[in-house]
Amino acid sequence: MAVRETTHQYAETILAVRTIPWRHDLAIICAAGEIDTGSVGLLQQALWQDLPAGLVLDLSGVTFFGSAGLRAIEVAVSRARAERRRIGIVAAARPVLRPLRIFGVDAWVGVYPILADALREVPLSPPPPERPAGFEPRS
Repeated sequence: MAVRETTHQYAETILAVRTIPWRHDLAIICAAGEIDTGSVGLLQQALWQDLPAGLVLDLSGVTFFGSAGLRAIEVAVSRARAERRRIGIVAAARPVLRPLRIFGVDAWVGVYPILADALREVPLSPPPPERPAGFEPRS
């Protein structure tokens, strides 16, 4: 139990995640800090709660975005697609944009430079399309 508490304390020192109910059909999950294997659980926990039809994942405050963060987004987008929900990502910083572009996430999910753009566009957007071949979440 002490190891789990220590891990959770570590995660909370490097990553802050909060959910903001924006409207009845739209929520914002804001993450600020570093998303790595030690902190990604906080993001995953927020992404797996009951969510409305639209979700904006605001990563504008993220300073480090490792492969664990990319994996969490893959799973969240797959879940949104399966549940026919809309999702968008706010990211403008290179540490987040670069992995999203390299792995093609930005080709099938809206990535917006500022929160206002995402809040305007996500409620009107269709759910994520089928994943491109070769971009399957790993178990």
